[in-house]
Amino acid sequence: MIKVMMEGFKLYNHNKWCREKIMQYSSKRMREMIKYAYTFSNFYKTLYKGTGIKYEKLDNIPIKELPVIDKEVVRNNFFDIVTDSISQREIEKAMKNNELMVRIGIYILVHTSGSTGKPCNFLYDIDALDMIEANMVRISLGGKKEIGWSDFPIKVLYIASVGSGYASTVVALNGIKKYRAKSMVINVADPIDTWKDKTKNFNPNYLAGYPSCVKILADMQQRGEINIKPKKIITGGEPLKKEVSSYLSSVFDADVIDYYGCTESIFLGIGTSWYEGMYLMDDMNYVEVDEFGRLIITPLHNKIFPLIRYRLNDVVEGFDREYKGPLPYTHIKRVIGREEEMMWFKNENGDKDFLHPLFIDDLEVHGIKEYQFIKTGDESFILNCVKLPHTNGNVEEEIKRQLDQFLSKKKLRNVKYKIHFKEMLQNDIKTGKVKMVIDITTKND
Repeated sequence: MIKVMMEGFKLYNHNKWCREKIMQYSSKRMREMIKYAYTFSNFYKTLYKGTGIKYEKLDNIPIKELPVIDKEVVRNNFFDIVTDSISQREIEKAMKNNELMVRIGIYILVHTSGSTGKPCNFLYDIDALDMIEANMVRISLGGKKEIGWSDFPIKVLYIASVGSGYASTVVALNGIKKYRAKSMVINVADPIDTWKDKTKNFNPNYLAGYPSCVKILADMQQRGEINIKPKKIITGGEPLKKEVSSYLSSVFDADVIDYYGCTESIFLGIGTSWYEGMYLMDDMNYVEVDEFGRLIITPLHNKIFPLIRYRLNDVVEGFDREYKGPLPYTHIKRVIGREEEMMWFKNENGDKDFLHPLFIDDLEVHGIKEYQFIKTGDESFILNCVKLPHTNGNVEEEIKRQLDQFLSKKKLRNVKYKIHFKEMLQNDIKTGKVKMVIDITTKND
């Protein structure tokens, strides 16, 4: 814990550096990571040699001349990218344990959601997770509600889609354990009428989760159903709108931190309630954008699974390396293309409850490539599915079994659905991503 705290204060000191010093640091770490990957990863050695890039060129070759990789490349080359010896058998054994933190020896396995295709695995070493946790110290400093020694042991209320191998779950559980924090975890899959009792005798310093879910807690606080007093609200997994940020800050009288991360790099940047836009922390990732505004990242602290010039599907607006603001890092106006809608329905008692689209990760049906929800009414939806080639068996029955189980848990057995099989799901024109949820009931609003 002391080590992580000290690293956190070092990172906080980076906030005071000039822009030039930050970029020198980022570029130096980038070159170190490239050379490490070339030396210890069979994938990068083969990739670079195949394009005529020799090791001795790595100190001076323009970064943009290095090949860009993406999720499909990682999915097809996982074991060659890893810089240690990991077997398929070890991964399968670990996944069968059904633990929230999937351990492969001394490493942690995480995966992307299945919303835009087959889930993709990534690996983290302890040093990388320590740096991510140290960064949590950095982002806790500043604002109007300082976290002090009197707040220890830290109490965290975490509300999100909680599942095995989720990057957000790994961050939450790893940090909670390291700081000997007390935690209360609310899974969005739980019925909303159980949330009040869970928070009754728990007053957190930190409130964390999806903005949409934290807003539901804020509504409950407004109605006098709960009474918590967090100092810091950390949201992620969805875009945080200005009005929602202001609402959360007002209701809880707390600092609001918009945490931007992904499975491939658990921390990319933050926005806060006390400055405009979002900063991408260049001391944690070397960041670029392509001609379409898609973010290209190189995480600088994860040597077990190096990602060199990895292109995300996220599109960012206003990427600015020269922005003059309170922090010396690369600035963006916002992330676009990550917003997913929640589906609100009437439940069995006639009250409102929701299905969060990220529960789609819990649908694990062999032979299904992609899913998409179409909300058609207050008590109905369509689930569009794309099968993998040569899929055999009645996958529809297994989808129904899992859906029925989930709807029963949420007390939404009254909600009717249809399953449609499609050749492909339509991409969003602006982002190129497949929307997880399309709400046709709002088309005429």
